[in-house]
Amino acid sequence: MCKTLERMVNDRLVHVLKSRNCCQMYSAVSGRTIAHWTTWSDWKRLLKRPSPGKKQVLAVFFDLEKAYDTTWRFSVSKTTCVHFHRQRIYTEPALHLDGQPIPVKGEAMFLGVVFDSKLNFSSHVKYLKKKCLKALNLLRVVGHTDWGADRATLLKLYRTLVRSKLDYGSVIYGSAKKHVLKALDPIHHHGLRIALGAFRTTPLKSLYAEAGEPSLEHRRMKLAFNYVLKLKSLPRNPCYEAVFETPLSDSSTVTNYINSVWQKNWDAEGANKLHEVLPNLGEDLHRRGEGGGRKQETAMCRLRVGHTWLTQSFLLKNEKQPFCYACDSLNTVRHILIECPDFQDTRRKYFSVTDMYRFFREVNPSRIVGYLKDLGVYGKI
Repeated sequence: MCKTLERMVNDRLVHVLKSRNCCQMYSAVSGRTIAHWTTWSDWKRLLKRPSPGKKQVLAVFFDLEKAYDTTWRFSVSKTTCVHFHRQRIYTEPALHLDGQPIPVKGEAMFLGVVFDSKLNFSSHVKYLKKKCLKALNLLRVVGHTDWGADRATLLKLYRTLVRSKLDYGSVIYGSAKKHVLKALDPIHHHGLRIALGAFRTTPLKSLYAEAGEPSLEHRRMKLAFNYVLKLKSLPRNPCYEAVFETPLSDSSTVTNYINSVWQKNWDAEGANKLHEVLPNLGEDLHRRGEGGGRKQETAMCRLRVGHTWLTQSFLLKNEKQPFCYACDSLNTVRHILIECPDFQDTRRKYFSVTDMYRFFREVNPSRIVGYLKDLGVYGKI
């Protein structure tokens, strides 16, 4: 009953504040009927509103919900103030609540996003990176390249445990500088490498194409565009006036645009080993339900990308590129699979395809594995 009464009072307070225009200009109220990103956007717009004389902005954070649990009183220790400014010389404000000073801090968490006094979101990125690294530990446990979970399950785990955290609040913190946001890219790359079982030297663009996952920059762009489109259908939303009008009305238009930008960047990677196999993004060459387990999935991913232990480990050892032990040609995945003349007799027992584009579409993975085992190199993939 106490929690029910608490929700009733909270909803009533929010309704009264909004109906009497008490939340306009300098206040922001969050509730179940207001999306988090709407509250973030509205509040951030207020903070960045140009003011004469470059005046400073103060934000006081009250937690009304927790206040109900403490006999309907505000707790000074749970109330914080953040002084937003970009001035070198400034004086900290002196605010009091019930005769007690409100502590002024350099940052505060608001609906899961850390706002710092400079609004550069560097603190939030560090906080987010720390959370995602903990979530990646679970992927490491179940993502062993020999006995781990299958590729589809690992990708779902990555999207649920890691990518969801990166997506949350990206509409707001995505305005940070590029060098700040780049600190999150290794999280994205490491998660995809674990899920795919890709070799450590795999190029990033090959990693995106193989997993069907865009870069975080494109992902944030897509989420921001989708938010704008959704906002366009809600003219009474507090953030409606702050967003430029757009002729777009369908989220599929945003998806198609992001995919076209991604495809254009991929087309410029003509020398990329995976580009020969997968020229068009969106095609899933991973064959499910054919058995073979995690080890076979990992091997097939590395062969498509063109980066394996046998062919690329010299990069990690700082050595020269090795030559084929049979014909003294450069040791590459393409050479081993379809080019080496000394392997021709063994190759004929399993397949006759001589084109990399057709190879991974027409040849069954089990036959590729059998061919590599006959050569004695399957364990070095």
